[in-house]
Amino acid sequence: MVTHQRIAAIDIGTVRIGVAVSSLEGKIALPLTTVQVSGCDDPPRAVAEVLLREGVSLVVVGWPLALDGSQGAATRRTKQFLKAIRVHCPNMKFIAQDERFSSSQAESALAELQTKGSKKKTLVDSMAAALILQTYLEQCGNKGT
Repeated sequence: MVTHQRIAAIDIGTVRIGVAVSSLEGKIALPLTTVQVSGCDDPPRAVAEVLLREGVSLVVVGWPLALDGSQGAATRRTKQFLKAIRVHCPNMKFIAQDERFSSSQAESALAELQTKGSKKKTLVDSMAAALILQTYLEQCGNKGT
């Protein structure tokens, strides 16, 4: 029997952090949850708790590059967040995945589903994480690794 590792993706924003997980077969990315940054004492710990609860061994991190491929303030914030989350998840592997356009693609998908208002704002981040993860899974040939 072939077993696959559970893979997650996180889309780190200043307001919300989207989290998605792979199916058990490692072929499909599923939006999971959104962690609100404001009002949360320790957002890295809150995200780590979700990842640990889901049995994740690999985390694909949305890497916020500028349109020209350069790194800026958002990339620095992401690096700081990763440093903090690794304290809570020392055995997890983290890899970067270009996230350019993931949020706008998620918004388009939700618009097609006619999702509006606060529900849309909450879903955009977990949907963006799912798109980041699906891209990764497809690039790896859906092998779950």
